[in-house]
Amino acid sequence: MSSARLVSVARARVAGRWVADAVLRVTDAGVALAPPEEAAAASDLPRLERTILPPLTDAHVHLGLTDAAEPAPTALARVLDLGWAPALLPALVDATLAAHPALDIRLAGPFHTAVGGYPGDRAWAPPGAVVELSDAREAARAIRERESAGAAAIKVVLNSDDGPVLDDALLAAIAAEAHAAALPLVAHVQGAGQAERALAAGVDVLAHTPWTERLSDELVRAAAARQTWISTLAMHGRDRDELAFARATDNLARFAAAGGAVAYGTDLGNGSSRLDLDERELAALRQAGVEGSALVEALLATSLLPAGPTASAFPPDVDGDDAVVAHLHQARPLRLNETETA
Repeated sequence: MSSARLVSVARARVAGRWVADAVLRVTDAGVALAPPEEAAAASDLPRLERTILPPLTDAHVHLGLTDAAEPAPTALARVLDLGWAPALLPALVDATLAAHPALDIRLAGPFHTAVGGYPGDRAWAPPGAVVELSDAREAARAIRERESAGAAAIKVVLNSDDGPVLDDALLAAIAAEAHAAALPLVAHVQGAGQAERALAAGVDVLAHTPWTERLSDELVRAAAARQTWISTLAMHGRDRDELAFARATDNLARFAAAGGAVAYGTDLGNGSSRLDLDERELAALRQAGVEGSALVEALLATSLLPAGPTASAFPPDVDGDDAVVAHLHQARPLRLNETETA
């Protein structure tokens, strides 16, 4: 790990608080305000005439389903790939970083599913992208492999609409193994009762806002106390499945109103294809009542991913959450542990 460095910035949003003329302490593990005594003792600090935020994040992408290596500007500073063949991911990451060197890419690895479960029969899923689990021993081995590989999360699939799903005992065993490895368990839930099963088993994150059924208010409140939901509202699209969009938007609105942690995510590669903020997803979040500071928090995904040295840089006159929302597309990714001045 590199040593800590101090950087002076025009202003910063740190732990939800805005600070002008901030001195940031940057390590590979993250960015924090420098203690006053440390900041006062420092001299000749690199100065960034920028407003600095934690990284704007798309918490649900599939690098293998889109051309993320396209060298076009992006407002995103971090992405979480939620399912692909581990053997193919290094080349995809290298190609993406060649085009976006400041991007922070986190990986979950393969889809873990029941024997014969979704998405094992899908043509888009390459060999190795799906791991079928039949018992707790296999689950423990699979999760240890992901932990050793440096995974940011464990992805499981509970899609009863398209095949068999993990039973309650095996799902609980997977959750216990993931938590023992200090990894969040992220579930694709689809089909009647699957969101309730995920919550009961200890799933930490839903990869999509539930869309196949309207969840009860009681279930939504319970989920809001324990889970993060990744939005992915725009993947339905008004012209693709209006009913699914309406259900998902209603579920997310009630979840957010109950205090649930929302993370912005697009399911990049499924509908959306450009590695950037998606106006349709932002509009859908606003329709669900996720606006202002709540929208900024969703874009930072701090409830899901630990911090790192990557940040989002805005013009220096961006001051406050409302200004961030108004200038989202001016954001650019920045690695604070490498940059000098800008």
